[in-house]
Amino acid sequence: MLNKFILLVFSICTFTQISFATVWNVGPSQTYTLPSQVRLLVNDNDTIYIDGGIYSNDATKWVKNNLKIIGLGSASNRTILQYTGDIPNGKGIFVFETPGTCDNASIDNIVFDGAQVSDPNGANGAGIRFQANNLTVANCKFMNCQNGILEGNGSVSTSNVSIENSEFQNNGYQLQNDPTYSGYEHNIYISASADTLLVRNNYFHDPRGQANSIKTRAQRSFILYNLIDEGAGYGSWELNIAQGGLNIIIGNVIIQGPSGANHGIIGYDATTNALEDFYFVNNTVINKYNGNIKYFNNVPASGINTYKIYNNIFASVTGASNTMFSSNTPTVLDSSNNLVALNYLSLSFTNPTIDDYTLTLNSTAAINNGTNAGATNTNYPLTPAFMYQSFDSLLLLRAIASTAIDIGAYEYDIVTSTVPNAQSNLLSIFPNPCTNQVHIKLNLLKKELVIVSVTDLSGKIISSHNFEVLNGEQILQIETANLAKGIYLVKVYSGEKSITTKLVVN
Repeated sequence: MLNKFILLVFSICTFTQISFATVWNVGPSQTYTLPSQVRLLVNDNDTIYIDGGIYSNDATKWVKNNLKIIGLGSASNRTILQYTGDIPNGKGIFVFETPGTCDNASIDNIVFDGAQVSDPNGANGAGIRFQANNLTVANCKFMNCQNGILEGNGSVSTSNVSIENSEFQNNGYQLQNDPTYSGYEHNIYISASADTLLVRNNYFHDPRGQANSIKTRAQRSFILYNLIDEGAGYGSWELNIAQGGLNIIIGNVIIQGPSGANHGIIGYDATTNALEDFYFVNNTVINKYNGNIKYFNNVPASGINTYKIYNNIFASVTGASNTMFSSNTPTVLDSSNNLVALNYLSLSFTNPTIDDYTLTLNSTAAINNGTNAGATNTNYPLTPAFMYQSFDSLLLLRAIASTAIDIGAYEYDIVTSTVPNAQSNLLSIFPNPCTNQVHIKLNLLKKELVIVSVTDLSGKIISSHNFEVLNGEQILQIETANLAKGIYLVKVYSGEKSITTKLVVN
C-alpha cells in the first residue's frame, strides 16, 4: 500500500511538473525566427518573448488560452510586426478567432505596422483582430493599419478589453495612397462583445480615411487620461459612442485637427445598450478647424438616462463656428462649470504647439473654477485622479492644489511637461536591455537626495533606492540580477523633478 501511495504522489508531482507553462523565445538568433513558427507549439498559459527587430509579412492566428506575448525590443530596435500588401488570412497580423480556445490574451511592447486585407475580404485588416474573451494590450504601437485593434464576436457578450500606454498613428482605410478616402476603419473599434472597455494613458494621432480615434459599442467604456489629437490627419469623430452604454470620459486632451472629415468631436449614435449614462468630466477639448464644428452630436432624441458634462474646457481657433450640441440636446443634460473660449490661445496654456495643454499662472479662467462632479449612478468617482503626460510614462497624480479643482485635464502647479516622448538631459540609463546591472547617469546642478524606484508595468514597486548625489555628473548602479525577464519602469525623483523611462531585463 505504501509503495502504491508513493507511486501516486510521484505521478501527481510528475504531472504537475510537465504541466508548467513554457517560455518561448522568438528572434533572428533564436531557434524560432518568426512568431508564426511557435503557433502550434504553444499551450495554454505559455509566454512568448519576441526579440527586437522587424518581422516581415508574418501573420499568426493564435489557438490557445492565456497567452502572454511580449516584445523585448526597445528604442531604435523595437519588436515590429510589419506587413506589406494584403494579409492572406483576411483578418490581421495577430488573430484570436475562437472564444474558449484563445481567451485572455495579453500583448505587450509590440509594434503592429501595415495591417490591411483586400476589398473582397472586407478591407478591415487589423494589427490585432480579437474575437474571443478578454484582451489586454499595453505599451504597443499601431501604425499604417486599416484598424489598429478590431474587437468583436456575435457569440460573446462579457469580454473585457484593456488598452493602456499605447500609441495609434495613421490608421484607417486608405485607397491608392489617398488619405481622404473613407473606409470607416478606425484606430480601435470595440463591439458589443465587450462588457467593459478601459482605454487609459494612450496617444491617438493623425488618423486617415475618416477613421474614428475611438469607436465603442461596449456596455461600459472608461476612457481616461489620453491624448487624442487628430493632428494633420483626415479623421472623423475623435470619440464615437456607437450605441450608448455607460461611458465615463475623464481627464483627456481631445483635439479636432484643421482638416478632418466631418468636423465633429464626440458622437452619440444610438441608445441600444442596457445602460445609457454619459459622463464627460475634466477634459480639455480643442478645435483647430476654422469652419463649422460640433462638440457633441447626439442622434437619439430620447433614451439617455444621464448626460453629465462638468469642468471641461471647450476652446477653438478664432473664426470657427462652434456648436455645442447638434442634432438633439439631451433632455437630461446636466452641465456645470465648463469653460468655453473662442480663442484657445487666450487661455495661456503652456505650449499648445507641442500639445502641452497644462495650465500656467495666467490661466486664471480655469484655475480654481471647477466644482465637485460627484460620482456616477454606479458610484464610480468623477474626480480625476491622474493627468496625462506621455503614453510611455506613468500618469501624473492629480491633487486639488487650492480651494477648488481646476477646469480641464490639468491641475495648475502640479505638472511639468506633457510633450509625447519628452525626456530630459537630466538622466540616461544604460545598458538597456540589461542583465545583471543597470547604470543611471545623472547631471545635477546641486547636491540633492535622489530616489530611484523600479516598478512593474502595473505600477507595483519592485525596489526603491535612495542616493545622496553631488552636483555635476553622477552614475548610480542598480542591481537587476534578481528581476525576472521582462519590461519595467524606472522612475527617478530629484528635487521637484521626476523622470520615468522603460527598462528591459533580459
